[in-house]
Amino acid sequence: MKSNLGFTGWYCANMANQDDWTSGDIAGIVANPFYAINIDQGLALPHEPMISEDDWIKANVNLIRELGPEPYLRNLLFILKGNYPRR
Repeated sequence: MKSNLGFTGWYCANMANQDDWTSGDIAGIVANPFYAINIDQGLALPHEPMISEDDWIKANVNLIRELGPEPYLRNLLFILKGNYPRR
């Protein structure tokens, strides 16, 4: 289903308690590779990924289109520095 909300807006609109989530929260979660892979054990504990690598890539291609490459990369660096969304 096509939406005029954009990628992050669509996620916000379809999440429980959507009033508590911002587009930035969703962008941070979508862009975080932790949810798609087990990061090096020196950096994070092993866990069951919540999304496939292919789905993570597709979601992030859309996020890059929505945000633009520079804001996307700044967001990714923000995440990799340990600045995670509040959830």
